[in-house]
Amino acid sequence: MKVRAFGTTGIEVSEIGLGAWQLGRSSHWPDGPDEDEAVRLVHAALAAGVTFIDTAPGYGEGRSETTLGAALVGGRRDGVVLCTKFGHRADGTTDWAPSSIEASVLASARRMGTDHLDIVVLHSPPPEVLDGTHSEHYAVLERLKQRGVIRAYGASVDWSADVDTVLRTSASQALEVRMSALFQETWPGVERARDRGVGTIAKVPLESGWLSGRYTAETVFGGVRSRWSRQDVALRASLVDQFRSLLPEGVSVPQGALRFLLAHDGVSTVIPGARTVELLHDSIAAAAQPLPAETVAAIRRFSADRLEARPLDW
Repeated sequence: MKVRAFGTTGIEVSEIGLGAWQLGRSSHWPDGPDEDEAVRLVHAALAAGVTFIDTAPGYGEGRSETTLGAALVGGRRDGVVLCTKFGHRADGTTDWAPSSIEASVLASARRMGTDHLDIVVLHSPPPEVLDGTHSEHYAVLERLKQRGVIRAYGASVDWSADVDTVLRTSASQALEVRMSALFQETWPGVERARDRGVGTIAKVPLESGWLSGRYTAETVFGGVRSRWSRQDVALRASLVDQFRSLLPEGVSVPQGALRFLLAHDGVSTVIPGARTVELLHDSIAAAAQPLPAETVAAIRRFSADRLEARPLDW
């Protein structure tokens, strides 16, 4: 597994990280892994060279962080860069009060069995929180950094304008940014973050499963994914087919999707949410070979032609 610098923070991270939202059964995902299965998945990731893990207090209704705590005993914590978030709680409520940040960060650290966290980001905050000229959040995070409780901080965002707000109004060193081959609106924002020395985590890299190869135009969705109308499903299926046609022979859709993001030198790590050890190994293998430059350019043109005027929403 190759590693990359996380901006100018001095932190290094594996190119493929582990998105840990899926660690633990919950009311939203009753078929998720039990704790023993989830611990085995984390251990498999570490054995394969993954050094970056992304979680949040609300993932798995709180079970993600406690599962990581169970998985990282025995000296494993020292080799891992842990990123968690502030804003959304395990019970499904939100708390954006600056006075709640320290307690939330310390509680996350306790659940993961550590005395410090490497990265903490504001979890998709509302505009008035994201803008550091109107909020105290970044100042609180900076004080925690100065005390050694965290090593870097920033925000998790979805749009280039949000990236620019963070860069303009805070001293953040970390961004978690929605990016995929089907959502490239943030590509130029990540370039600007790179130029500022900010490390970037590419989230939702498989576009909520569409670039995993699992879905087709005939797929019927339930739960949160039922938000997609039949027209949305048809559009996404068509985009995936076009993306597939741009890939070199022998490169699968998920492999191409992850390699495309790693072609951006502003991306520090990509966090697919592997549900099984097999899927985890597939994601890691995807990073082994880069995409040809002409393929990357073709995917960029495809996005400009099909999606620039109307980027895909969630």
